[in-house]
Amino acid sequence: MMKIKFITGFSVISAICSVLFLKHIDEPSIHAQAALLIDASTGEVFYEKNADTPLAAASMSKMMTEYLVLEQLHQGRLKWEDEVAITDYAANTDGVRIQLHAGEQVTVQDLYAAMLIPSANNAAVALAEHIAGSEAQFTARMNEKGQELGLENSNFINATGLTEGNQASTMTAKDLSKLAQALLRDFPEVLETTSLPTYTLGFSGERIQSTNHMLLKQDLAVEGLDGLKTGYTNKAGYCFTGTASRDGRRFITVVMGTSDSDERFVETQKLFALGFHTVYIPSFSSILLKVKEIKEQWV
Repeated sequence: MMKIKFITGFSVISAICSVLFLKHIDEPSIHAQAALLIDASTGEVFYEKNADTPLAAASMSKMMTEYLVLEQLHQGRLKWEDEVAITDYAANTDGVRIQLHAGEQVTVQDLYAAMLIPSANNAAVALAEHIAGSEAQFTARMNEKGQELGLENSNFINATGLTEGNQASTMTAKDLSKLAQALLRDFPEVLETTSLPTYTLGFSGERIQSTNHMLLKQDLAVEGLDGLKTGYTNKAGYCFTGTASRDGRRFITVVMGTSDSDERFVETQKLFALGFHTVYIPSFSSILLKVKEIKEQWV
């Protein structure tokens, strides 16, 4: 009985110390419409700002397109080497795009890389049409999958994140973090592509460059960063959902609605600094879990 009381007392002391340590960590001032920092494994929130406010998500909504493509691959309904027939509609999609021509046959691998790395809209539409028959039908699947994944305040209007008239795909920072969690949990191989600063397309030889400047500019770099998705439209501003892993701990960040391209990455740096600094202070959560296990053994 004395042993149980000792362990219980230790748990209480540890919890109090953890709170004291965490209170002394200064939160950054994040210049964005919305922002979020979570532990990728547990979902624990370390910072949030307007995280439940639906905002235009721009190309960050392509993470759902990525999810559905990878799901098709895992289910055996799609193969990397499958060739996709490019339609005129897909080839001429607005915004960022790679060199595509109607009637071409392009592999799923090349289109997938083009969608993730330079955020090519025409590649996303080509994949959507190939999988579902039309972008509209694919968008319906995006919304269905969003419900399955518990995205409570998200609405997808297309496969790209482009604004249509005055309408846009909207998501909250919290939903974006949930979607990023689902991608990393179900298809961790996505990082093999999102971590690439450049890529050469097999069908054309075109060299494409990542829109994630944290992979390209030393002053924007974060140790362990390997994804995940940028976004920009006039309606959304500059956005970024990031992820980084260090010493066995992975974080997910969301920054929405900054006014400058690099600002989204600077604000992301602040969030990662907060997350990794917090982890190194106590790691009392792991201690408490261990105490709980020992306590249960004695009981």
